[in-house]
Amino acid sequence: MGYYKIGFNHVVLVLLKVAVVVVALQVPSSQVTINPGSKFNASHFDSTITAFMQERAIPGLSVAVTYDDRLVYASGFGYADVKNKEPVATTDRFRLASVSKSITAIAIMHLAEIGALSISDHVFGPGGILGHMYGREPYSAMVLNITVQHLLEHTSGFVDHDMCGKDCDPTYLPEFLELDQWELVGALLDHYDPSHEPGTFASYSNFGYFILGRAVEAASGVFPYEKYVREQVLSKMKVNDMRIANDKRRKHEVVYYDEDNPKAPYQFHVERRDSVGAWIATPTDLVRIAAAIDGLSRSHNFLNKTTRASMYEKTTVEGSDFAKGWRVKLDEKAVPREACKDGDYVGTNSILEINFVDKTAFAIVVNREIPRNENFNGGADLKTLMDGLIAGVDEWPDYDLFE
Repeated sequence: MGYYKIGFNHVVLVLLKVAVVVVALQVPSSQVTINPGSKFNASHFDSTITAFMQERAIPGLSVAVTYDDRLVYASGFGYADVKNKEPVATTDRFRLASVSKSITAIAIMHLAEIGALSISDHVFGPGGILGHMYGREPYSAMVLNITVQHLLEHTSGFVDHDMCGKDCDPTYLPEFLELDQWELVGALLDHYDPSHEPGTFASYSNFGYFILGRAVEAASGVFPYEKYVREQVLSKMKVNDMRIANDKRRKHEVVYYDEDNPKAPYQFHVERRDSVGAWIATPTDLVRIAAAIDGLSRSHNFLNKTTRASMYEKTTVEGSDFAKGWRVKLDEKAVPREACKDGDYVGTNSILEINFVDKTAFAIVVNREIPRNENFNGGADLKTLMDGLIAGVDEWPDYDLFE
């Protein structure tokens, strides 16, 4: 039998008011011991993850790992609901935040594969996928030049700090907060113009992925975005339980925690961020998706080889590691060796990573945002944790917990 743990009995000490004390007693994650050349040891994974949670006062965590497209580890730790002492189960869903962008990119690439659009298609104006559906003002020349590929690779020319100032994201501005996703796209197009010619400058853009959600709807003819992705993308990968979050807890969803404002995770209209950051899922479903798009399988690939190569191809814009919905690391021959996407919200950190060389993938999510300070590095700590654990294994079990 494989190792598939629903919860664990040694509950993490998660009262946020004593988080500093817990952190002070723990070894920093940078000192995680790696034992190269070892067999997979679930107990080692468990103890390392438990210590990681304790030092950061994380209430609940869920993780899944595949090797050669086989599910070899899936485990829940801590609490899904601290007040009611509900342990995290591997069937509990977490907000993915910006890992949702990878889901949107997969949907777009699938539409390209079936001929419903091309990534070189223009998005706005005559002949564009969205035409003049959004906004009231005439489009500028730079808006008319935006293509699907520019949006996927964060090179549309829309730059957050040029739009509304340092550390500002216009999709969170109070004056737009009550708008739905369709109204928001129109409002931002009316208020802002790209500050760079599309395809010449890379800058991470949530707005761009709001637009891509609308492109999915227009190109597929299915409304809303969630319906098309669930029925024509996720279900084809045998993923049936993913949903779009809202500002209330859904069935089989964890509770999210914020030390400063307990209500904050439920006050930012998350549902409208559908194609940007609103999916909820289990890590097991995320690595199932990874197995369908990593190219390791000869018979269960959701996207064909050409489409996959295009999705993981790094943008030509200098200094950027963006591909289409992913950040990629390349080998000396400029071939992708890793594709990764992370996400964070108030109350959430998430990451999905595929390593094409080692034939591994992992997904890990938590229900309290990891701080960035002199001790911790936010959600990047999740990558450090899992990369370290996986690097210490050179012999994986031969069972498959997907079966």
